[in-house]
Amino acid sequence: MARKKNTKLKILYLKDMLEEASREGRALTMRDLIDRLNELGIAAERKSIGDDLSALKTYGLPIARKRNGRASGDFLRPDP
Repeated sequence: MARKKNTKLKILYLKDMLEEASREGRALTMRDLIDRLNELGIAAERKSIGDDLSALKTYGLPIARKRNGRASGDFLRPDP
C-alpha cells in the first residue's frame, strides 16, 4: 500500500535526482533511477520513467541524454 501512496511523488523525485546528479556532473542511467525510486518505496518501470522524463521535458526541464558505449544516462543541461 505504501508504494501506491508515494507514486504521485515519483516525477518530483525524478526531477530532484536529475538536478542533484547534474550538479555533480553525472548522468543517471535508467537502472540508477529505478533503484533510487525503489529505495524511496516507489515501484517504477522503464516505460513509466520514460513517460515522466518526457513530461518533465515538456514542462521545460533541459533533460539531455549522454551515451557511453552501450549505456546511456540522463542529465540536465546547464543553463546557457
